[in-house]
Amino acid sequence: MTECLRYRKKLSFYVFILFVFSLSVFLSQVAYAASLTLSPNSGFSSIMVVGAGFSPGDNITIFWDGSAIPTILSPLYVGLGGGFTALINVPSQTKPGSHNVTAKGLVGGTNASALFTVVNMTGPNGPKGDAGSQGAQGSTGQKGDTGEKGPAGEPGSKGDQGPPGEMSLPQSILIIFALVLSILSLFLTIVHMRKRKSP
Repeated sequence: MTECLRYRKKLSFYVFILFVFSLSVFLSQVAYAASLTLSPNSGFSSIMVVGAGFSPGDNITIFWDGSAIPTILSPLYVGLGGGFTALINVPSQTKPGSHNVTAKGLVGGTNASALFTVVNMTGPNGPKGDAGSQGAQGSTGQKGDTGEKGPAGEPGSKGDQGPPGEMSLPQSILIIFALVLSILSLFLTIVHMRKRKSP
């Protein structure tokens, strides 16, 4: 009977230890369910980042769309209560819209995220200004290289016949000489015919 009682006491003790261990694991998971709050959660400049549920003493890095960014304070550590507060600036050249801000612990690996909306601060385009005065003419550029010779074009149509040219001096002499020979031949013919008719 005594052995049975001792066995029950030992079993109860081990069950109690197992219960305490399970409860501590559960409470640690609940305690370190990390969260992140952004104030404000929209805008275009500075943001206050408030974390809770992180591992005490852990070193925190803040990421903007997956890229680490500077923080104030730096380095950033988690307090005994599992929380931290830091300031960040919206990175330059960030497009308007929703962006992901993530706080990640270096040692514990605990992380939490929140969305920040970048507001478009670009106003509408103004009216078109007057045209400026014409500038001075620039200097003449260098002469380019000579291009390749192009193909020969098709022959053109035949032009109109021009007026007859003036007769040259040698042609005039030949015509006069021919007339003289003709007259002389005619004269000799007439003379020859008269001689034949005379008795």
